[in-house]
Amino acid sequence: MGRTAASQVRLQYISSSGEEIVTTLAEAKAEEIVGGQPVRGFPSYAGMKHYPGWLWTATMKDHVGYESLLERDCLLLADMDQEVVAIASQPFGLTGRTGDTLHRHVPDYLLRRRDGTTVVIDVKPAAFLDEPRVAASLGWTSQVISEVGWRYEVWSGSDPIRLENVRFVAQGRRLNLIDQEALEALAATGAEGMNLDEALSAAARQFSAERAYLRSALLALLWFQVWRVDLDRPLSGRTQIEQVAGSRP
Repeated sequence: MGRTAASQVRLQYISSSGEEIVTTLAEAKAEEIVGGQPVRGFPSYAGMKHYPGWLWTATMKDHVGYESLLERDCLLLADMDQEVVAIASQPFGLTGRTGDTLHRHVPDYLLRRRDGTTVVIDVKPAAFLDEPRVAASLGWTSQVISEVGWRYEVWSGSDPIRLENVRFVAQGRRLNLIDQEALEALAATGAEGMNLDEALSAAARQFSAERAYLRSALLALLWFQVWRVDLDRPLSGRTQIEQVAGSRP
């Protein structure tokens, strides 16, 4: 494959106000793109074979779109990553040439990390990665994205146990729905080496309301990783708190 200079790649995105911005990849500013709107929508219709939708994210305090359940899982992992400070879905379109070949591509996600790193992610099922058209598109995208110093990743899934745990604790990502007294009582009670049932029982002795409030608070502490646990094993009341990383979200 030949190479395409980033200065010769057209980049189009939609600003937060809805204005179409056309520039080059070399001149694009990730911090402006990530605050914009998706360059294409997420339609749904009877009989479609994938499941698009919108996920409310703690990172953006807003909904972020996805085109499939695989993309939703990738989005959940990005949202739970405490180093990710901004997420955009279908963030921009790229157009460029390699010789006589015209490339057009819209990546699935753009992430901004706390250290200033920009990450571009394409989500593809592993079974599709060896298809010539897919491989050519992803290879070209990887080449031009890396030229401007952004990181490029192709995501095809993760450990199913970890994903199931993340989907479960995602119920705690909306702090405005968590009882604050329960959250404070549980955060003050839990300690490294305790299991989750022990922490709940200790907090229940201090907090007189329904235990369901404490369970919701527990999910928030796990989602925001105030309490670190092993998410690669099925969660249960016997799951041990491995690290307490803060006092509360």
